[in-house]
Amino acid sequence: MTNEAIIQLKDIDVTFHNKGQTVTAVKNVSLTVNRGDIYGVVGYSGAGKSTLVRVINRLQRPTAGSVEVNGQDILALKPKELRVARTKIGMIFQHFNLMASRTIADNVGYPLKGGELSHEERQQKVAHLLDLVGLTEKAEDYPAQLSGGQKQRVAIARALANDPEILISDEATSALDPKTTSSILELLKRLNRQLGLTVVLITHEMEAVKEICNKVAVMDDGEIIERGDLVSIFSRPEKPLTQDFINTATQINQALEKIYKQARTLGLDDHQQLVQLQYVGASTDAPLITDLYKRYGVVSNILYGNVEILQDTPLGNLIVVMTGDPDKLQAAWQYCQDAGITITHLKPTDPEVA
Repeated sequence: MTNEAIIQLKDIDVTFHNKGQTVTAVKNVSLTVNRGDIYGVVGYSGAGKSTLVRVINRLQRPTAGSVEVNGQDILALKPKELRVARTKIGMIFQHFNLMASRTIADNVGYPLKGGELSHEERQQKVAHLLDLVGLTEKAEDYPAQLSGGQKQRVAIARALANDPEILISDEATSALDPKTTSSILELLKRLNRQLGLTVVLITHEMEAVKEICNKVAVMDDGEIIERGDLVSIFSRPEKPLTQDFINTATQINQALEKIYKQARTLGLDDHQQLVQLQYVGASTDAPLITDLYKRYGVVSNILYGNVEILQDTPLGNLIVVMTGDPDKLQAAWQYCQDAGITITHLKPTDPEVA
């Protein structure tokens, strides 16, 4: 990855007028994607993320703002220039968009028709692309004979036909089961490494972002409400919506539900506190629970524990009941904070989370 910007969106607005109503789908959004990034744009349905990425290849012309891709002002291009520019921006979608009456090889080779390659060169290119996505033996099959995951691999191979520098994945794994989703994400990660491909991943699933992205932007109601590198966003989310996405992706939500029920039966008093400890990097290896007991006599009963590896960085989560004298508990929490551990005090009686 480099710090060279390959996509720069500045102050983008997209407004639709329909039957006397004005709807602003994207509001004053700026976004920079560097060459080699796998950049996740995450948000619930209707957040404006698909509209925003369609601006990148001018499938959607913004109402206001500027769009620079690969050093070109996309909004200033004439139709012929735009067609050329679009060949360097591949797109894959949720529903594959394959042609049912053509073989897999014909589907993949379709973008090459009318190009400069000879028939033989085109066949070689298609064979190479099918090999790249692991579908060599399916060349003469038809889409109806393939599984959902295989169809998406064909769509990816077709999107790569013109050697794009950018691949936009618009909810491309939404219709797939978890195992297939994982294999498609792994393929995108490999293509990013192997081909130096810049990937923009549009999704409502933070789980997908967690698997392969190095950067993430969270969208809500047409705006980017939070952005940053993956580890920072996961370890220090600022917005409740981001935290909600993360809790779902790391399955802490399900754990908390059970823990709150359990904690309410424990009858916690001033000497006991239910807390969540979040820690990043080297501090995940520290013998924290032992240290707290040795230093402060604080006993920590672990109710939930999990370590994720994000971008080769460990990110840990512990939910514990800490027991000790109130002043010792305070000292223990201060010790944790000084060690770079984030502490959240959980209330089992909180109706929002109970």
